[in-house]
Amino acid sequence: MKYGVYIAGGGKDAGKTTISLGLVSYFKKVFKDDVAFMKPLGQKSTIVDGSSVGQDSYLLDNAMELGIPVKYTAPFSTSSGAAEKFIKTGEPADLKKNIRRSYNYLNSKYKIVVVEGTGHPGVGSVFNLSNADVASMMGIPVILVLNGGVGSTIDRFSLCIEPFRSKKVKLLGVIINKILPGKEEKVKSALSEWFDSIGVPVLGYVPYMNTLSSPSLGVLSREMGAETLYLNEDLNMKNVTGFNSAFGNTEEVLNMIAAEPDRALVASAGRLDVIESVLARKLSGVFSDGPSAMILCGKEKIDEWIIEACKKAGLPLFRSNAPFERTVKKIHHKIFKVEPGESKKIGNIVELIGSNVDMDMIKDLLDNPDKNGDGDEGSIIGKVLSSPFRMLEKFLRKK
Repeated sequence: MKYGVYIAGGGKDAGKTTISLGLVSYFKKVFKDDVAFMKPLGQKSTIVDGSSVGQDSYLLDNAMELGIPVKYTAPFSTSSGAAEKFIKTGEPADLKKNIRRSYNYLNSKYKIVVVEGTGHPGVGSVFNLSNADVASMMGIPVILVLNGGVGSTIDRFSLCIEPFRSKKVKLLGVIINKILPGKEEKVKSALSEWFDSIGVPVLGYVPYMNTLSSPSLGVLSREMGAETLYLNEDLNMKNVTGFNSAFGNTEEVLNMIAAEPDRALVASAGRLDVIESVLARKLSGVFSDGPSAMILCGKEKIDEWIIEACKKAGLPLFRSNAPFERTVKKIHHKIFKVEPGESKKIGNIVELIGSNVDMDMIKDLLDNPDKNGDGDEGSIIGKVLSSPFRMLEKFLRKK
C-alpha cells in the first residue's frame, strides 16, 4: 500500500515545516527510510551550488538525509513578478504537469510521500494551484495545522476547511500547534470537546517553544545583513533566545541583561555609556553569561578597543549600518526559521513533535481511510462542515 499526506496550515508560519520534520522522522522508522518529501509550491528559495532551490525542501532533504533530487522535492518556487507574469502570459504553462509528474515519481519510488503546503489554504490560487487544488490533484488527505487558541482556532478552522471540502479532499485531522505556556489545559479541554462534536480527530497538541524560533548567531548575522566584527566559531551555532533594545538609561539596560542573559543586546553604536558598562561587567565576571551577543547600529565609528574587549570577553559583536530604531523594528518583526546546519534544533523539533503528536493515530487513519469519512457531501465531515453555523449550533447545543 502506498501513502501520501498533505500538511496544510491555517496561515503563514503555522508550523508546517516543523510538523513535516516530525512526520518524516517517524515514517523513516516505520518504513525503513522508504520516505519522500516534497513542497510543490515554494515561496522562499536558497542558493545551493549556484542554483536556486526551495528553502524548505532543501532543509527537509538535508536534515532527514533523504537524498532526493530537488527537481522532485521542489518542482516550483515562485519569485518576484511570477504571479503577474502568469496572469498576463499563462507562463509557465506546465506547472500542474510538473507538480503532478514529481508527485507521481515519488509515489512510485517510495512507500509514503509527505507533502508540505504553502501559507494558508488559498495561497497559490493565482497559479490555479491553491493548497486544496494540489491536494485534490494528488488525491491525498490533508492534516491541517492550526495555531493554539480557542475561539481564534475554531474561527480559523471554519475558514480554512472550506477550500478542501469544495475540492472533496479528505481531512485526516488537525494538529494544534504553538500553544502558549499555561494555556495547554484550557486549550486542550475546549478544543477536544469542540472537534469531537464535529467528528474531526485532533492528532496532537504541541506547546510553543521559544528556542525553536530563536536564530543561531551565524544565521542572525546573515539575515540581518550585519557585519561580523567578532564571532568565535565555537559560538556560531549558539542560539539567541530574543533581543533587548538599549532604549533606556544605562542602569535599565544592565538590569535587562541581568534578568535575561540569553538575549542579544541591540544598541546604537553611539551609546558608549552602555557599551563600556557591558564590557566592564563582562571582563570583571559580573556578567558571566549575558548578553549572548551585541549588535551595534548606526554609522558611528566603532573603536578597535571595543572589538578587542569583546574578543577577550568572548562576546559576539555585530555591526549594522542601519539606524538603531530601524534595526530594532526589523529584528522584532523577523521570523527566523530552522536551517539545515542547526542539527541540535532539528533534533529538538523531532523530539517535540514525536512527543506531542499521535503518530500511530495518523498511521492508523492512513491505513484505514474510511474511518473518518471521505470528505464528500455524504461523509461525516462533509455533512458537519456544510456550514460553519451548523458546527457552532451543534457545539452550543451540548452546553
